[in-house]
Amino acid sequence: MNKLAKGAIATGIGTALLLGGGTTLALWNDAVNVGSSQEINSGVLTLDATPGTWSASPDLWVPGDSFTYTTDVSIVAQGDNLISELKIDPSSVTGDAALLAALDYSISVSNVAGGSLTEISPDVYSVSPANATSGTPITATVTVKVDFPENSVSDLVAQGAQAQLSTLQLLLNQIAA
Repeated sequence: MNKLAKGAIATGIGTALLLGGGTTLALWNDAVNVGSSQEINSGVLTLDATPGTWSASPDLWVPGDSFTYTTDVSIVAQGDNLISELKIDPSSVTGDAALLAALDYSISVSNVAGGSLTEISPDVYSVSPANATSGTPITATVTVKVDFPENSVSDLVAQGAQAQLSTLQLLLNQIAA
């Protein structure tokens, strides 16, 4: 038997099986809209900062030095059940490993308006807008303190090293409820 005849027979058998002896290929179905006229909108979580200033012009740091960087931030935390926190991200600083390991970072907030920033653990602030659905920003002054503690190194460790503080970041994260 040639290939064309085998194909025709296979097609005929397949069609007969699908038709199932006279039944149709369609099954009944129905759908109903169970939603009300409710629409949803997603919230917003944003952080903006103005260019800040250093307390001094840090250049060649030595153990025992400490400088601060001050900036104004604007936080929009809009959402019915939004829980978020503001903190510093020391891992965002790049440079020589020995110097990075020796530096300490901390933040403080002041001049808060439009809500509250409450310290919940060292250098971590809970963000609470005055109205969680309005989108009105929380504004605050954030001061980042960078320390090179006296006892953080010994001998020749971290000498002639470099750290890029220009990459230091503040993080605004949603926290799972």
